[in-house]
Amino acid sequence: MTTTVPATPTLAGQDDGRQADAREKDIMRFRTVSGPDLTTRNDAYLAWQRDREQADLWPYFRRYDTALTTRATAVSDTGVVTHGPNFGGQDYLSLTGHPAVLDAAHQALRDYGPITAGSPALGGANPISKALEAGLAEALHTDHVALFPTGWASGFGTIRALMHRRDHILLDKLSHDSLRQGAAASGATVEFFRHLDNDAVRRHLAGIRATDTKNAVLVVTEGVFSMDSDTPQLAELLGICREYGAQLMVDAAHDFGAMGESGGGQLEVHGILGQVDFVVGAFSKTFATTGGFLATPSASAREYVRMFGGPQTFSSAITPVQTAVALAALGVVTSPEGARRRKSVASVATRLREGLTARGLEVMGDVVCPVVPVLIGDTPTGRTASGLIARAGLIAHLVEQPAVASDAARFRMQAMADHSDDDVDTAIDILDTCIRAARQSVPSTR
Repeated sequence: MTTTVPATPTLAGQDDGRQADAREKDIMRFRTVSGPDLTTRNDAYLAWQRDREQADLWPYFRRYDTALTTRATAVSDTGVVTHGPNFGGQDYLSLTGHPAVLDAAHQALRDYGPITAGSPALGGANPISKALEAGLAEALHTDHVALFPTGWASGFGTIRALMHRRDHILLDKLSHDSLRQGAAASGATVEFFRHLDNDAVRRHLAGIRATDTKNAVLVVTEGVFSMDSDTPQLAELLGICREYGAQLMVDAAHDFGAMGESGGGQLEVHGILGQVDFVVGAFSKTFATTGGFLATPSASAREYVRMFGGPQTFSSAITPVQTAVALAALGVVTSPEGARRRKSVASVATRLREGLTARGLEVMGDVVCPVVPVLIGDTPTGRTASGLIARAGLIAHLVEQPAVASDAARFRMQAMADHSDDDVDTAIDILDTCIRAARQSVPSTR
């Protein structure tokens, strides 16, 4: 097929300097500001954002005007309508429209209403909550599960509750924001190790244990790093933790349910399902709803997190509808149908990876998973390509600073089990055409 590249809007009546700023300046220059008036000191940021919006260089805060299906309609804040293949949504196994999931949502709404009674600590649970906890414990081969209102809260709240001032936390340098902020809020000593480098973990642990054998050490990583589509050697990492008396936490948000023969994610793939001290995750990628969880073999750790994890006490629990959806999705995930859907999404991701690579585009990562990152490099090219792609009819999200480095912008394509070959091939054609056009038009890449 042939894709026509739309014209890129410009800042009508504005000087070249403002256009260059909108295309090139990093958002992080606005992160730390000063001034006595909180209502006006961010005006320079707002002006820069408005310039980006007018120039079609603002990829954020779009809304979906349709259900989260493989072809959808998204609308930007400035009214740009994108209708076409949807590789921006998080529904890896295509369960948002599954009859069992929808039936469960309707039944829970009828039985329990739309809202919980309060936080998990104060009456926020219901019979579905308990069934979901038991189902997750069985699927993850562990004993104790606590639910959280969001996946973000599960990582933040667990680390914040368990770790204290004299303890030590080692995080992969690409760890998710929720894990980093939980570590920072805990008051523990925080160190970062080189991405996926188990030898670096060993060196850090040896250094810590040379001077401190009395306090806890928590090593934090992820099953799949979605920005890079790669995974650590988890079995080896667990062994290193055991050697030095450290505990391991794995964030399984992107792989649990979507990978592994029975849906156990990278923990299952690496043969350590049920052996990791703490597994946190989210329902928002594979389980067709929002919410999160902690799974652990430790009864005391679970109870401590339930009492001292902030979201467990000071935030309302996930609703009965969300809980019922997650439970119904878990039923599909752990069934033969779930295995078929995992095979399907892997096929979609493989076709996407191979097709993009054949066009000369750089696809990141060394593991076939539902996330397919396409490296652009410099931010100005990524911003320009994002505007072109939206107008050409492809829903795909640009990732730029602060989520990644300023010279490592990328599109994070998210595959769904129900994507057709035509969806994939159309996406490949639009991406290739628009990225080439952006590279030709942005001065810094000539």
